[in-house]
Amino acid sequence: MKIRARQAQLRESMWFVPGVMVVAAIGLAQGVIVLDLWLDARTVDVLPESFLIGVEGSRGILVAIGGSVLAVAATTFSITMSVIATASSTYGPRLVRNFMSDRSNQRVLGLFVGTFVYCLMVLRRVQDSSDGITFVPHVAVYGALLLALASVAALVFFLHHISDVIQVPTLVRRVRAELEAAVDDLYGDVGLERVPADALAVASADVLAPRTGYVTFVDASALVRAATGVGVAELVATPGTHVMAGEPLARVSGDAEEMSRIVCAHVRVGDTRTPTQDIELAVQQMVEMAVRAVSPSTNDPYTARNVVEELASGMARAMRHPAPGDGWVDDRGVVRLVWRLPSGAELVDLVFDDLRLYAAGDPEVVRASLRLAGRVVRLAAPETVERVRVQVDELLAASEREGTSAFDLERLRASRDQLGIGSPDVGPM
Repeated sequence: MKIRARQAQLRESMWFVPGVMVVAAIGLAQGVIVLDLWLDARTVDVLPESFLIGVEGSRGILVAIGGSVLAVAATTFSITMSVIATASSTYGPRLVRNFMSDRSNQRVLGLFVGTFVYCLMVLRRVQDSSDGITFVPHVAVYGALLLALASVAALVFFLHHISDVIQVPTLVRRVRAELEAAVDDLYGDVGLERVPADALAVASADVLAPRTGYVTFVDASALVRAATGVGVAELVATPGTHVMAGEPLARVSGDAEEMSRIVCAHVRVGDTRTPTQDIELAVQQMVEMAVRAVSPSTNDPYTARNVVEELASGMARAMRHPAPGDGWVDDRGVVRLVWRLPSGAELVDLVFDDLRLYAAGDPEVVRASLRLAGRVVRLAAPETVERVRVQVDELLAASEREGTSAFDLERLRASRDQLGIGSPDVGPM
C-alpha cells in the first residue's frame, strides 16, 4: 500500500519526472564524453572534417543552447503556473492536481532542464591549449545540438498542449475519466468476492486514526488476506472521510491487537482527498465545475451543460455495475472486511442537491440535468429510480421558485414526462 501511495504522490508532483530526466542527462553527458575520449585516444574519426568544431565554436554552441533552454524552461514554468491559477479560480482549486500530474508538462520541463544540465556537463570538458591539452568532445557537442532541436519541437508541442488542456471539453473529459476509473476500481471486478453483510454486531475494539487527515486509500485485498483467521474489520471511515487523530477509523472483532495493526497497515490517511477510491470526490469535482460555470461571476451555462452531459457517462457507468455487497470475503468464504460503498441513491443526491441549489434558475442546465436523470433511470435499480424521480420533481419546483418563465417550465415538464422520470404520484404543477 505504501508503494502505491508513494507512486500516486510522485505522479502528482511536478519535480519527479524532471528530476529523473536531469539525472539521465548527467549520465548521458558522461557516457558520450567517455565515448569521445575513447575515439580521441584511437584517433578514430566518426565525423567528416567539415563537421568538426573548434574549441571556441563548441563553447559558444553549448553556452547558447544552455542559456536559451533555461530561459525557455522558466517561461514554460510561468505559463504552466498561470494556467493553473486560471483554472483554479474559474473551475475550482481541486483541478490543480490534474495539471500538476500532467505527464506532458512534466516531460517538457524535464527536457528543457535536462538539456541545460547536459550542456553544463559537456562544457566543462571542452579544453584548449591553455589547459595543456586540446580536447573537443565533438559527439557530445552534436548531442547538444540534437537536444536543442528536440527542445524546439517540445516547445511547439507544449504550446499546443497547454492550449488544449485549458479548454472546457478537455478538462471535463479528464475529470470524467477519473470518475470512470474510480467506479471500475470499486464497483467492478476487484478479484475478491463481495457478499451482503451487516455491520459488526459486537466489536472487540475500535481502531483509532494515527493522524489527522483524509482516508485516501484502502488496500482491501491485502487487508482481507492478512485478516484471514485473525478477525473481522468494519471501516468506520471510508475513502474521502476526514478523521482526526484518535477518532475511530474502524471497528474490529477477533484478535483486537493484531487486527488493529492490520487495519493501520492497510488503510492510509493522507493530507488531501484523491479520486482513486473516492467516487464522491470525483463526482463533486464535476458538479463543482458546473456550479461555478453558472455563478454570476462566470455566467457560462453552456459549460455547465457540457459538464452535466459528461457527468452522465460516469453516473451511467456506476449504474451498470451491479451493486456489490458490503462484505469482502476471504478464500474460505468468510467475511473479513465490511466496507460500505456509496449507493446509487447517494450518488444521485450528490449530483442533484447542488444542481438544485445553484443551477435551478437556468433552464439550459435544468434540461441537461433532466437528460442526465433519464440516462440514470434506464440503468438504475428501483430504489435509485425512485430517488431520481424525487430529485427531478424537487429540481423543477426549485426552478419555478427561481422565477423561470411559465413557457420554459412547461417545456421542462414536457421533457420530464417524455423521459419518463416524473414521480407517478405527482401530477402537473
